[in-house]
Amino acid sequence: MPRRVQLRALTRAEEQMLAEKVRDLSLSARIHQRYRVIEEVRRGRAPLEAADRIGCTFTVAYDWIRRFNESGFTTFEAVPNPRGRPPILKAQQLRDLVDVALSSPEERGLPFSTWSVPKLAEYCRGKGLLPPVTDEWVRRLLRREGLTPQRIRTWKTSHDPAFEVKKTPSEPCTRRARRARRLSASTSGGRSR
Repeated sequence: MPRRVQLRALTRAEEQMLAEKVRDLSLSARIHQRYRVIEEVRRGRAPLEAADRIGCTFTVAYDWIRRFNESGFTTFEAVPNPRGRPPILKAQQLRDLVDVALSSPEERGLPFSTWSVPKLAEYCRGKGLLPPVTDEWVRRLLRREGLTPQRIRTWKTSHDPAFEVKKTPSEPCTRRARRARRLSASTSGGRSR
């Protein structure tokens, strides 16, 4: 069952303004529709019938009648959010994200040596540095700040104390192997038929 709403009496100035606005076809269709709702109800139609004639839902008609009753025509053409959507992320949060991204995870007591975007986002959300945003959103923020995730290059390390000595190639052995390869290549080049 639709709500009951009654249109309050219009002042003479409001009636004059309503007549001008209904005739003004330069208004956007949505704003013109608001004035037409009031005009139809002022003429004695029920809000449901007025909504049907104008081509809007009855909830829209009830909402504009209620708004007119509260504040007249002052809100009919006002921009709903003049400053736009409030930012999700504050400048300080972005600076904190970049600082964490440029730091080493080991410095922060984490058991890995490089950041991946999911690990970075999870860490920042866990510390309260970021609102609950997706990893892709964090990736885009970092890209916008000039930071791109790099392909991870890993090196194997050993716990052997003599690793440094063992990892260098033994020069005499490799020299002999290179020389032997060159000699075999030059002798096998000429084939006999």
